[in-house]
Amino acid sequence: MLKLKAYRLRNDYTQRYIAYKIGVSQQTVVKWEKGQAMPSVSHLMQLSSLIGCSIEELIA
Repeated sequence: MLKLKAYRLRNDYTQRYIAYKIGVSQQTVVKWEKGQAMPSVSHLMQLSSLIGCSIEELIA
């Protein structure tokens, strides 16, 4: 399961900020955090860079 919410909160980022930085809607970030959808590989790469972790850490 994606650990986006934990890393997002650790960095004190909002869902809106994450969405803006990687070019998706805030609702998409909500779905990722709830496990209703998974980000594409390119979005995973952007997320890991933005929040400062590896893709493996993010999805482990």
